[in-house]
Amino acid sequence: MFRPLVAGFFILLWFSAGLTQEGTPFRYGTTNSIMNLPAWLAKEGELYSKHGLPNLEIIFIQSGTLITMAVVSGEVQFSGAGAASVVAARIQGADVALLACPVDADAVYLIARPGIRTAAELKGKKAAVTRLGSTTHFYLRSALRYAGLDPGKDVQILQLGLEFAGALEKGVIDAAALPFNLAFPYLRKGWPVILDLSKTGFTYPASCVVSTRAFVRGNPEVVDRFLRAYLEAISVIKKDRAFTEKVFAKWLRQSDPEIIKATVKAYADLFKPIPTVPDQGIRAVLEDLSLRSPVPKELVDRPDHFRDHGPLGRLVRGGWVEQLYK
Repeated sequence: MFRPLVAGFFILLWFSAGLTQEGTPFRYGTTNSIMNLPAWLAKEGELYSKHGLPNLEIIFIQSGTLITMAVVSGEVQFSGAGAASVVAARIQGADVALLACPVDADAVYLIARPGIRTAAELKGKKAAVTRLGSTTHFYLRSALRYAGLDPGKDVQILQLGLEFAGALEKGVIDAAALPFNLAFPYLRKGWPVILDLSKTGFTYPASCVVSTRAFVRGNPEVVDRFLRAYLEAISVIKKDRAFTEKVFAKWLRQSDPEIIKATVKAYADLFKPIPTVPDQGIRAVLEDLSLRSPVPKELVDRPDHFRDHGPLGRLVRGGWVEQLYK
């Protein structure tokens, strides 16, 4: 099913290469985060073809940090990246923008190995993320802070790529902040939950649709077509659980029916019909970044510096979302 592609500084994996009607390849980069489900379902449901982007490529990249770099470099035209890497890149002058975010906050659990019952017991222990600066890194840092720990001092954070979740069971690490589908096996076994981020007021826009402002300006019709397919995919997720479960199982290679059903149910409720980029989520990212490096004061209250609601707003005003839910 997969085949490798070496592109610049990436080793990528992709489904069904192809060209658009104009003969130009368009690519959407994703991690293995469940938040990318709308993009995957649009592919499986042939919604890209329906809206004029036949054979749009879906490319797997290991982390949100690398995905953002891929957008900036032009390797991909769209991506599903967390706000943390996009905001950080934008502060450094990169021409990137958040176009749509499927949720305001993920269902994330700070889970520890058996025997660890309190946050204080994590001091001096190890945790892991896919890559520093990624969404998984932001989840972990946020969870540790909500639990009363200093993520820069109290816990050693390792970069383990896609193996970070499995490292918890193997004993390589002592704790991890895991989204629902990765946390579910541990929850089912009764492993200690140090913190449930969904009960803290935590806001973070994960796996948002990202592009460059130059691409959005130069290709408004392509962006419109993509977002039409993406929005329709969200409506299908909410209406057709059986098909959504098949897509989830295929793209994340999941065979456990309990995990499949529970995860699809959880995220069908979380996905927003109108996936706007929340002010509060951008502020949360800026606050986290400011703890590690200077953030220009003039950018703190300028969410539009990091997002572009223009394409999504036009579809909403034109009645596209309303039409999908009739």
